[in-house]
Amino acid sequence: MTELIPTNTHLYQTITDIAGQLAPSSKRIYLNDAKHFADWMQEQGMAPESMSRSEMITYRLHLADSTYAKATKQRMFSVACRLMNEQYISGHILCKVTDGIKGFKTDSDETTHTALSRSQAKDMLDSIDQSTKQGKRDYALILMLVKTGLRRAELVALNRGDIRMMDGHHVAVVEHGKGDKRRVVKLRVDVYRALEDYLVARGQEGESLFVSFRRGDHPTSSRMTDKAVELLVKKYAPRGTELTPHGLRATFATLALEAEAPLHQVQYALGHADPRTTERYQRRKLNLDNNAVDVLNF
Repeated sequence: MTELIPTNTHLYQTITDIAGQLAPSSKRIYLNDAKHFADWMQEQGMAPESMSRSEMITYRLHLADSTYAKATKQRMFSVACRLMNEQYISGHILCKVTDGIKGFKTDSDETTHTALSRSQAKDMLDSIDQSTKQGKRDYALILMLVKTGLRRAELVALNRGDIRMMDGHHVAVVEHGKGDKRRVVKLRVDVYRALEDYLVARGQEGESLFVSFRRGDHPTSSRMTDKAVELLVKKYAPRGTELTPHGLRATFATLALEAEAPLHQVQYALGHADPRTTERYQRRKLNLDNNAVDVLNF
């Protein structure tokens, strides 16, 4: 992505410096957002060295008029602000042009991602034909997303050796989660058995946990890509839903919270630093059958 930005600029160096501090999954999104900002400046005939506060406000207005979701607009504007702040810190510009410019308020207390109901999730899994090696892979992958809440990037990065025993339980060790953090994710017995069924059928080729297939139900040694997982989820998504891999993460969080799993446990399983992020997955909060007032029985 950075090869599309002239290498003889301070902006290029700033982008690559920041990208070098990020985990691979975050780096891809960051570079896309940085490229969007660089393209916009080029279209406007601007250079980072000549940007003013007014022009940063113009970029914010450009994002405000776009069709991106509020959270995406905020992320893209944050990347632009970080780039310009780094330019200021490095002495390439004399003024901090981001001062006092408000971002985009994302005040919704619920995630916008589709979360399946318990019956929808079960029907989705039941629709997968497990009579082939590829079908066994598809079932294990979807089941793992639904019942662990792993991020798509975390899932595709897993190797066989990351599936281990710990304190008598099967776990997946995520070596490089969001923010490059390591964490341990417990695997239910049904998830581990589905993985084992797939791996036995697939054979020993390749260290990657989830691999691509050739025609004729032949596994390769090539790791599945983020895009391949996205297409797989869409393939099995219940009719009428706009389901994404993150939607299966939202499904895990929503169903776990509705089943009264403690918030801190769900937070750890999802790898969230802030419990307020986890709370956004708590949908259908108005429950008259199981309500806070019911405990006041004096």
